[in-house]
Amino acid sequence: MNSFVQYLDQFNVLSPSHSKIYDEYTGQGDVYQFSIDTKIEEFLLTGYSKAPCSVIMTGNAGDGKTRLCRVVYESLTGNKLSEWPDSGILDVPFDGGTVVIVKDLSELKDEVIFNVLLRLQEFIREGHAENRYFLIAANEGKLTKFLSMHSELEELAAMVKQRFLYHGHNDSQLHLVNLQDVTSSIYAERIMEEWNKEEYWSDCGSCGKASNCIILLNHRRMARKQVRDRLAEQYRLLDCLGIHLTMREILIHISYTLTGGLTCSDVQRAGYLDIEKHSKRVYFNNFYGVGMPGLESIEQGAVRHFGELDPGQASISFIDDYLLNGDISGENVIAERHARLFGEELDLLFGYYRKQIEVYRSQGNGGEEEIAELMPGFRRKYFFESEEEGELRRKLIPYVHFYTFMESLESRQKQTQVRRDLIRGLNYAFTKKLMDASETQLFAVNDNLLVHEAYSMGQVVLTVDESRDDLDRLPSRLFLTVDHETRLEMKLPVFEYLMRLADGGLNCTLKQEVDILLGTFRNDLISHSKLDEFLLVVFALDPVKGVYVRREINM
Repeated sequence: MNSFVQYLDQFNVLSPSHSKIYDEYTGQGDVYQFSIDTKIEEFLLTGYSKAPCSVIMTGNAGDGKTRLCRVVYESLTGNKLSEWPDSGILDVPFDGGTVVIVKDLSELKDEVIFNVLLRLQEFIREGHAENRYFLIAANEGKLTKFLSMHSELEELAAMVKQRFLYHGHNDSQLHLVNLQDVTSSIYAERIMEEWNKEEYWSDCGSCGKASNCIILLNHRRMARKQVRDRLAEQYRLLDCLGIHLTMREILIHISYTLTGGLTCSDVQRAGYLDIEKHSKRVYFNNFYGVGMPGLESIEQGAVRHFGELDPGQASISFIDDYLLNGDISGENVIAERHARLFGEELDLLFGYYRKQIEVYRSQGNGGEEEIAELMPGFRRKYFFESEEEGELRRKLIPYVHFYTFMESLESRQKQTQVRRDLIRGLNYAFTKKLMDASETQLFAVNDNLLVHEAYSMGQVVLTVDESRDDLDRLPSRLFLTVDHETRLEMKLPVFEYLMRLADGGLNCTLKQEVDILLGTFRNDLISHSKLDEFLLVVFALDPVKGVYVRREINM
């Protein structure tokens, strides 16, 4: 038995051990004291040792606010926190003064919340003259609503609102950090790397059931850097879609990806039929929640998001042909790669699925249903394990321009290259008409095709998210700013929509996701424009070219 697998079972939402994940401390008898390095933890601990200030942490349930409060307490006192007091508030002396830790503002009675926030406001107003500081974990909605309801807290309410709008408003007196701003893929990558260290899996070497253990096979595959990088890339895709996963959701998801909800006991007592069922709990199925029980649980948010991105559901003819016929392609390199992909381990039922392919090929139309059922798993396996690094594998991602978006986040040169395409896409989105391909300007144009303003390419600037010193964040959004004032936030759906339009795609794809945002942006452009009272510019169909071009009308 591997005690680390037993540890992972506490993250299984259907396990009796699952309640341990909610404990606000780690038991002294626990074998594994799991932690990963985070910027927010470093920021808090460094702050209290060098330049203390009051801090408010907000975020969703599961983002780790309470754990961070405990980390600060234990670091400043040198003692383990066995349990929180009933009040939920601790005064902690340290070299620079005293920090008052409030582990969860929403758990307190209204009168206690009011007194805590009033004292915080006074501390800030006095410049923390008495060297007393607050560390408050709070729910954003509860905090902002409470502040808005009490005029006595108006000053603090204004400061909190400023900081929610832009983190640059943080100063030496009050620092607000929203843990929803953390980039989930950073934590996911670190957790996968940590949990797949060989030191946690050494017990499996002497296990007589090792060859029949899907948990061990999942570890061995996820121990490969290529596989881990591709799994992390899927998390990065969620980042770019603007989807935040809490630390708890990530832990639950990666644990299930490794174990499939199974334990060593399940593997030890498995018969042949059980082993066949276990083979379907391979990591590339688990990652997308294929056959997963308890999917309706609110804690399975990660799986529900990833289910929308499942490469197993994308049928690309070249890939499907390779999966079914790569071993008989006649090219040695392709055949060798195919043989390495279709091995004889548990995930392919020790070569049985490969024989199914051979039967399908030999029978012509026979066995179609069996192969159709297996193909999604083959595609997922190909997506994560194939040696293909080019464009073909990437076609299994539903967002065609994801990699272009990623390059644009990292390269100023790429931003310059895509700017023209984005302008063309915006013009198409605004007019719903096919424009002259030679047009390089961005037009603020209404539904009647009246041009309110034209902006040169030099007036359209692309920028990315700012980096952060206080938490782990990778740039995941582009911003398109027109004439230094009107700005469009572009997450991946908006970028994808505009790039598809620029390529001549239909404007119905992703339209529901982006319509309101683009409509607001267009209206902002129009509101900042000024029509020439003696000259009207409109778009009209050019019967020769078959596209819409500008026409000027003198008044």
